[in-house]
Amino acid sequence: MTTPTPASPRLDAHLTISEVASRAGVSANAVRYYERYHVITAERTQGNARRFTVDAICRIRLAVAAQRVGLSLAESAEILAEIPPMSPALEKWSEAGQRLIEAGQARIAELTAVVDEYRTLEFLTN
Repeated sequence: MTTPTPASPRLDAHLTISEVASRAGVSANAVRYYERYHVITAERTQGNARRFTVDAICRIRLAVAAQRVGLSLAESAEILAEIPPMSPALEKWSEAGQRLIEAGQARIAELTAVVDEYRTLEFLTN
């Protein structure tokens, strides 16, 4: 598959920033932010307006979920880089979801250890 050039934009890139923001449940500024950090990509129209493919919505939702379990935006972008644009491969999306579950479980284990330490008050004497 060839990468689209500005002269040959993707025909399926037609969602505006506001449409993506509304459907992903984030602000337009957040959409720009996710684009800047390569979570999503946009094509440009002749008038230089951004246009996104529909998978930008899922990518943003996954990045938001990743942030909620403590992953950085760079880590989110790394996970999403493994999913080709407009990929219908459910197993790729499932693998990304599994990585979020594992990150969340690791975060829970870390926080449980900290809370257990606080219960003993050992942190005051060490």
